[in-house]
Amino acid sequence: MSSRSEWLASTAMTAVVVLLCAVTAAVTVTGSVVEYPWLDACARVFMVGAPLVVGLYARRRPASRRFGDLLVFAGAGWFLAGLSSSDNDVLHSVGRVAGWIVEIGLVYLVLAFPSGSLDRYDRALVRGIALVIGLLYLPTALLVEQYPTPSPWTSCTADCPGNAFMLLADQPAFVDDVVRPLREALTVLIFAAATLRLGGRIRHASHLLRRTLTPVLAVAIFRLCALATGIAARQLAPGSSVTEVLAWLIALALPALACGFLVGLVRWRLFMAAAMQRLATRLRGHPGPEDLRSALAEAFDDPTLDIVYRLEEPEGHWADAGGRTIDIASLDRGRSVTEAFDGERRVAAIIHDPALGLDQAFVDTATAYAALMLDNHRLAVQTSALLREVRSSRARIQAAADQERRRIEHDLHDGAQQRLVALRIKLELAAEQAAEGNGSDSEMLRALGREVDEAVDEVRSLARGIYPAPLAARGLVEALRAAALRTALPASVLAAGVGRYSREVETAAYFCCLEAMQNADKHAAGATAVVIEITDNGALTLDVRDDGAGFDVAVTGGGIGLVGMRDRLAAVGGRLEINSRPAGGTHVRAVIPLAVDASGATETAGAPA
Repeated sequence: MSSRSEWLASTAMTAVVVLLCAVTAAVTVTGSVVEYPWLDACARVFMVGAPLVVGLYARRRPASRRFGDLLVFAGAGWFLAGLSSSDNDVLHSVGRVAGWIVEIGLVYLVLAFPSGSLDRYDRALVRGIALVIGLLYLPTALLVEQYPTPSPWTSCTADCPGNAFMLLADQPAFVDDVVRPLREALTVLIFAAATLRLGGRIRHASHLLRRTLTPVLAVAIFRLCALATGIAARQLAPGSSVTEVLAWLIALALPALACGFLVGLVRWRLFMAAAMQRLATRLRGHPGPEDLRSALAEAFDDPTLDIVYRLEEPEGHWADAGGRTIDIASLDRGRSVTEAFDGERRVAAIIHDPALGLDQAFVDTATAYAALMLDNHRLAVQTSALLREVRSSRARIQAAADQERRRIEHDLHDGAQQRLVALRIKLELAAEQAAEGNGSDSEMLRALGREVDEAVDEVRSLARGIYPAPLAARGLVEALRAAALRTALPASVLAAGVGRYSREVETAAYFCCLEAMQNADKHAAGATAVVIEITDNGALTLDVRDDGAGFDVAVTGGGIGLVGMRDRLAAVGGRLEINSRPAGGTHVRAVIPLAVDASGATETAGAPA
């Protein structure tokens, strides 16, 4: 329905309410026999207008629209009952009969609040009052000369208009002797049962449902007491002022009941508005499954609220955030289940207080948050899996590169280097043999031998650069000290509490420091020394400092050397920091986290990628 159509419908219903109230006031003023007819008219208008206005208010929201429609129909029935104040026989008779029928709607309203629907016990009570009205009240409209007074629907007593529907010449005696006491006793019993039914519902209801039921119960109990006392007083002293006061109390209990409905609805709406605000405050950022569950439970004041998720295996089963399987079909009757859908697929279900299920705002909000959180959680899991795969791939590539370096170093050592050494020996023997005959040939062979020595030194140096033997034999500190002796820029290595680590960690740390020393040697203009400090305090920390000219980190981009350093460190879960400023030297820091086993001891394998 469009907004214009809703506006037209609301305007039309408001006009009908005003018209009914105006007719009620006119009928009451013209037919009233009390001293202040306008006061009587105001009371009757209140009796008719209160349920109509509350009904229009209730039907504005989907959760209470059905009940609002019932309340509007009840208000229309109370308008007909208000015709009892007329001095016209027909209108007066119509009003008195309508007043009996209204009692059926009253029982229905009390039991149907706030959802607008009845269970089988409630329907039994409504059928009971309908049978009493249909069998013991309505037929007497054809048998009596006048209706019983005083009545909640009229202010007249002895001078009331006659019964326009009477068919007999004389009123049968059994009506006053049998029918009237029986029907009034049954009416009191049914109203007592309805009140007890409502009281039992409140006693077993959650504190959420009590927010709306308590005002209605209070008014229903008041009307029951007033009705029982008024019926007894009418039998004992029909013309007394006490009986007339009780009649007015019974009459005013009807609009009071409508006001009780209004108080319950308003309290519920205020609670839902505050709950939505609390929920929006709690769910800032990126909540997880447990965060969403606790936020919904706290915001909507339902500590037992839970969220379960659809499992693909086994199909059709549900599990909570902790992975425990939940059978929602066997839940307690005091819990309700609202399912959340992702398109046509069921993805989650919210187990909550039944009172929350009556409000569409809660249903829409909770299911939307559940579906959105599930999508976010799924994306986060997929992203984490991709990151783990990238890190694993980087680690595998780095390990393969290191293995290839070790193979090349081994091949150079066992292959080219050995052949060059053998060639050097053969050249020396040839030189000794040539010395016996031709001195120039001997000198030439010895020159070739020196060149072979230089080639052997170059091969050894290359092999050490590819994978340093001291790193594998004596560890990170000794390998760096050996490398520091070969640098052109004086370098020193300081170590505290540093032991042996996994091959991956030591290789990444060694080449990171080696690259930092080479950068200082090449680019740190004016540097006089390089200091390498290595510490192990739960994480392997490498600090390489020089006192050179420095540079602006924000302006100078990182070359292939820095990229290689970052990749090596990232492969073992480490990170690289570079701090430098012009004329302030350069500080390169690398941090490699070390895993901790279940006993609290530090593992040497480095943090998992």
